[in-house]
Amino acid sequence: MYFFLNDYNDIARPEIIEALVKAKDEYNVGYGFDNHSENARNLIKKALKNENIDIHFVPGGTPANVLGVACGMKQENSVIAATSGHIQDHEAGSIEATSIKIETIKTPTGKLTRKLLEEKLANFNSELVTVPKKVYISNTTELGEVYTKKELEDIYNFCKENNLYLFIDGARLAAALASEKCDYQISDLSKLCDIFYLGGTKNGLMLGEALVIVNDELKKNFINLQKQKGYLLAKSFVPGIMFETVFKKENGYVDGATNAYKMAKKLAQGFVDKEYELAYPFESNQVFVKLSDSEIDKFKDFAAFELMGDMDGKKIARFVTTYRTSIEEVDGFLSKI
Repeated sequence: MYFFLNDYNDIARPEIIEALVKAKDEYNVGYGFDNHSENARNLIKKALKNENIDIHFVPGGTPANVLGVACGMKQENSVIAATSGHIQDHEAGSIEATSIKIETIKTPTGKLTRKLLEEKLANFNSELVTVPKKVYISNTTELGEVYTKKELEDIYNFCKENNLYLFIDGARLAAALASEKCDYQISDLSKLCDIFYLGGTKNGLMLGEALVIVNDELKKNFINLQKQKGYLLAKSFVPGIMFETVFKKENGYVDGATNAYKMAKKLAQGFVDKEYELAYPFESNQVFVKLSDSEIDKFKDFAAFELMGDMDGKKIARFVTTYRTSIEEVDGFLSKI
């Protein structure tokens, strides 16, 4: 069975497992005040080239999104997101459970733009509506798109001009950084938003994300909020060890995603060569293909993938690669189709 269902389908990268096993006999203090977590934070600050940031380790993407949206917000505030944004239709109302309303923008792709934000914000001019205070984007987007540096700068400049915070969902941030379309470095990230996270779950770690707070206004009492929402790990040293492991190696955070990108590119080109039509342009480790019902039934006999809706009378199938996807797997799948 060729497995392209998701990018969190194994326990962890070998070096992660080795590091955890090596630490099995240690005694660590809790809640992120251990030496591993502190070292990981210092390594991340070095990679980001910014010492004036706060870093908190959380269990997964939903906690990171809940905390990333909720911090610094009042009950009358709202967050602006694309209709396709992950917080809108993949978080089971967890954002709204914080009393923060999501105000959505229908987008032609998965991206927000300055123009779309300008048009949307013009609607919030009375006491009968929410007060937008934060903009949410994901990089990569739900459609596998990668924001360019200019696109991020345009959005962030708009946010600063209109007293809004910019939050970047980085569940697949490593995939964005590994893409050939990406024209910035990991060290640029803290200059392009107020808060973001470095995804681990979808980047070969056992679990966990590193939430990075850039704006000083969002740092106050964050750990209290984290505890209140149930996302403060007593064993924070576990993700601490994992992030310490990948960041102590130069480019270690993006290494696995680089392989995922190369394999996805090969897979996307293979589909095109065999005259299948891509639903969206290829940009990262997610490949979206238009398939007929009969093709889907055929593929399911030897491959695992996800269906993502309809387009032009066909179904959209999503194929996802990871750090451990091999050339043999991609070639084997392509030969079968």
